[in-house]
Amino acid sequence: METPTARVMKENTYRLGFSQIDPYRYYYGAISPIKRLEIDGRITEILGTEITSPGWQGYGNYKDKALDFKYQLISEGKYMPAIALGIMDPHGSRLYSSQYIVANKQIYPFDFTLGFGNGRFGKRPLASVEENIRVEIISDTTGWLKDSQFFWGIQFAPSRKYALMFEYSPIRYHEQIEPAQSKHFQTPVPSKYNLGLRWKPLKWTEVDFSYQRGNQIGVNFSMPFEIGRPLIPVYDKPYREEPDEKLSPLSERITKALYSSGFSEIGVAFDGDDLWIEVQNDRYYFTTKAIGVILRVIADIKPERIIKIHIVLKENGIPVVEFITTKEDAMDLYSEKLTFNEFFLLSEIRTDVSEMPDVLQRHKKLFRYGIKPSLQTFLNDPSGFFKYRFGASGWVSYHPWEGASCIFCYRA
Repeated sequence: METPTARVMKENTYRLGFSQIDPYRYYYGAISPIKRLEIDGRITEILGTEITSPGWQGYGNYKDKALDFKYQLISEGKYMPAIALGIMDPHGSRLYSSQYIVANKQIYPFDFTLGFGNGRFGKRPLASVEENIRVEIISDTTGWLKDSQFFWGIQFAPSRKYALMFEYSPIRYHEQIEPAQSKHFQTPVPSKYNLGLRWKPLKWTEVDFSYQRGNQIGVNFSMPFEIGRPLIPVYDKPYREEPDEKLSPLSERITKALYSSGFSEIGVAFDGDDLWIEVQNDRYYFTTKAIGVILRVIADIKPERIIKIHIVLKENGIPVVEFITTKEDAMDLYSEKLTFNEFFLLSEIRTDVSEMPDVLQRHKKLFRYGIKPSLQTFLNDPSGFFKYRFGASGWVSYHPWEGASCIFCYRA
């Protein structure tokens, strides 16, 4: 709710969220690029504090930007609690700055938190630092100890979807030097104890409801994600041959399967025991993905009297990558006798594609087209904190010969 814990996000995950507890509204994001490290970025909007300075009339409420860091020094063990060091907003105005040490120990279904921090959680606010970065816990440890106060909390989680929270927050709102103090916190808050309910209705959704400071109801909504893993899984339906197509010549079967899989300018040729395949990759963003789709097609068709496979990927008709493997290794890959790492160690990838047999190309495309949505954003402009422009862009390209393109674009 208001105080931090020693828990950190899972490595290679990130979180986006929004919360409001009057007079504050928070927009935040957090990421864990490496194990035990969490980096948070947040924007604090103070409601009812509209900026009227010359040139900033349309900006809206006062907003503070901050960058926070938290590193888990010690992982939780059987007897040892998890211990983390946190540094909040070490640069700039430092309206909500703090450095703290916090520990957590879980005794299921309870999770206990005990922390000690200065600044926002301490006896007095920290001074602004416009040009440098200041961390008093390192540069002035004695002063940090004198200015810091304890905070603590308890979480009761009988299931993965629900948790009850109770915490003690030492924040002295009436002594903080910030825009909200003069209007909303002229006297101490009624209570330093906060209550909350955490609910996870879906794997990628978390909703928190809280009662804070003895007089305010708060709400928080956040969504956690894994880096590189889409929220909706990307599924490419594999090609399946009809029974009567198996009577066609092998080159026609492979050509039809590759065209149905999204490739164009397809050429299939046989040179002794070698199978050569040339394609224009118009569909798959990653080259390895395109190669995998082609290998799957070959593994399903099971061509006879083939030993070596050459796959050449082209861009605008020009060969850029050649992948060389054997039919036996490709069959072992898809029968799970080889892992992907073992398969690629046995294969060869070349970018100096120079010699290829003459191949008759089919399914050429002189014209290509596409359309996509367009969103442009601009933050922190005097005319308004968040400005955006939403539209769509489309393009048509003409390819008269290999390596030549005429492209026409339109943006609305």
